Amino acid sequence: MHAGHAEDGIAEGVGRWPRTLEMLTSEIPVLIENTAGGENAVARRFDALAQLWEAISGYDGPVPVGFCFDTCHAHAAGEELSDAVERAIAITGRLDLLHANDSRDPPGTGADRHARLGGGEIDPDALRAMIRAGAAAGAPVLVETPGPREGIRQDLAYVRDAIADESVARARS
Repeated sequence: MHAGHAEDGIAEGVGRWPRTLEMLTSEIPVLIENTAGGENAVARRFDALAQLWEAISGYDGPVPVGFCFDTCHAHAAGEELSDAVERAIAITGRLDLLHANDSRDPPGTGADRHARLGGGEIDPDALRAMIRAGAAAGAPVLVETPGPREGIRQDLAYVRDAIADESVARARS
């Protein structure tokens, strides 16, 4: 789930999360995702993600809480992508899922418009690096791109190739 948009400011939005988790009932884990969105998107930038994670770090309720990293959202937020996955893991202490998407729009726009892998505005090397980092962290990689079935097959091949590149590099070292 996205962390939300708080018209009254990020700090207030972050402040609502601990109580929300206390009231939550669910039979499935909740994965909080970095978001794109506007200036008051609660987890758009990594500094706000750090505030959120600090606020919920004491939660020990019955619903497991984890983290989902979205490649398009990091790009849309204007984050430096070369080590974005690693920085997000440093903040959250975990990575439970990676959404692999390219972006239709330039970096920093806040636009959450997914594009086919390798067909958008994210530098292909940075995109492959984020996919590899997610897989290396043990997270499942989910393709979340638009398009017909054949396009999704191509995107799955892109992910497999990116992960294989990392496996080959590790085997050589």
